[in-house]
Amino acid sequence: MTGSWWRPLLGARTLLGRSVLGRRGAVSLAGAGLTAPFVASGGHIGSAAHAQAPAPPIGDFAVETPPPQPSAAPPRRWPSYFGRKTVWGYVNRHSVLQGEGFDLMLGLGPGIQPLRGRVDFYRLGGSDDAPNPAKEGGSRTGNRPVWSSPFFQVTYQRVNAAASALGPNWTPSLLAIDTASWPPGYYSAEFVGEQFGVRDPHIAQIIVRPSRPRGDVLVKLGTNTYQAYNDWGGYSLYTGGRDETSRGAMVSFDRPSPPAIIEYEIFLVRWLEDLAARAGFRVDYASNFDVHNEPSLMPAYKLVICGSHDEYWSKEEFDAFENRIFRHGSNTIFMGGNTAYWQVRYADINRPPGGADHGRQMVCYKSANDPIARRVGTVEPNLLITAQFREGARRPENMLMGVAYQNWFSPSGTPIQRVPYYVESTDFPFFAGTGLKEGESIADVVGYEWDNRDPYGNGNRLWDVGRSRIAALPLESIRVVLRGNPVDTMGRRGKAEAVYFETPAGARVFSAGTIRWAWGLGKPGFTQPAFQKLNENLILQFLA
Repeated sequence: MTGSWWRPLLGARTLLGRSVLGRRGAVSLAGAGLTAPFVASGGHIGSAAHAQAPAPPIGDFAVETPPPQPSAAPPRRWPSYFGRKTVWGYVNRHSVLQGEGFDLMLGLGPGIQPLRGRVDFYRLGGSDDAPNPAKEGGSRTGNRPVWSSPFFQVTYQRVNAAASALGPNWTPSLLAIDTASWPPGYYSAEFVGEQFGVRDPHIAQIIVRPSRPRGDVLVKLGTNTYQAYNDWGGYSLYTGGRDETSRGAMVSFDRPSPPAIIEYEIFLVRWLEDLAARAGFRVDYASNFDVHNEPSLMPAYKLVICGSHDEYWSKEEFDAFENRIFRHGSNTIFMGGNTAYWQVRYADINRPPGGADHGRQMVCYKSANDPIARRVGTVEPNLLITAQFREGARRPENMLMGVAYQNWFSPSGTPIQRVPYYVESTDFPFFAGTGLKEGESIADVVGYEWDNRDPYGNGNRLWDVGRSRIAALPLESIRVVLRGNPVDTMGRRGKAEAVYFETPAGARVFSAGTIRWAWGLGKPGFTQPAFQKLNENLILQFLA
């Protein structure tokens, strides 16, 4: 919600440095049974299927062009999320189905000399992503990548003035990477220098989905939120402490991004994958755009889990969750906080006539004064504006998931601010075997943003009988499971609530009410066996 969410990443590089997910690991293409990519003209790499027709350079700047002076790209356009970074990259898709290809664009920062190396892709959360307890975040030690490229050269690529909104239009370095042998999951790429083996971690990420839904658990990651806070290229959807003119209204997915998953959701992913291996269920992943573009994904799974900081949704995504919970009666867990706060819409400015919509731009005016409201259409304009879902009481998010965002405290600082949850009631089956009693603290997972049933505390719960376009969720149907007492940035005491409710359609819904919930599943210093047992019970009972 706040513009300070990236402070622990941008302002405290040592924190991210300790969270880097891996430094070692390589496997030959032949040894992995993969289709070897080819080196296209100009050093670009693609699959054998594209060998006879390499793509021409894109735009007016080819990779081989000598780099201009660093002044051609102002330093603020090249934010670094690690203490030392040389290679930036991005992919051209939110996700691909297993067997589909995708392109990877790479570039070096201003003044960095051309560099030879290879790219390794790792599946996060799987057996090749085992955490090292000695390091925060659990760096990999000696695990194998799922895919490795041959060595090739990367050079500087320029950044245009519209890069934040449209993307920098970089020439692809890897073309049509074949995912036929990749298990479904969330993948992150590392660049490995040829001369010294130095690794540049998390240069790009992508989701690989199964060719058809596998029916157990779908984890929807907050990929829109990753981009909303990403100021690579010059700006994000936030002001960064400056005036409103420094904030963008549209941001592109076609640009380098912070590896946001390693701050919160990686702990959920690793823990859940381990539980799945022990209990015998399967986990698939989706982006916000996947749910927006394919709402049929929702009823295909027994359980859908939303990630830690899933703040930016489209109308269609909200519709899909409303249908799942209140019409299809399907179980859902919101394992985070500040969820479904801002409404967005997608664009795909490079989509050819009749081509597939890949949703490569995200629009959010953050205001009811959205031009779409002045256009005549078939949908009520008030439901299309890119403002808060609670704006004008139109679709308060607590009527979807029981709680809604209340406030925040600074995520940075030393020592980190720790706020516990306390057990409000153990009258739920998922407390079995935890040993917890009412009033006991369970884990320091409240913050840095939190939710409750009535965030303004006026009894209206953000809803209005004449203006709201979502049915009221009766207060008496929402049961408080855990309660916390965070203090906001102004010194005011707030209320955090984790809740449970059931719908007449048959859905069971749990909302964690805090962004840091996943820390209790795996972040060193925040885990508790009782908390992990409660979560295990919750998942298995919602799958039953």
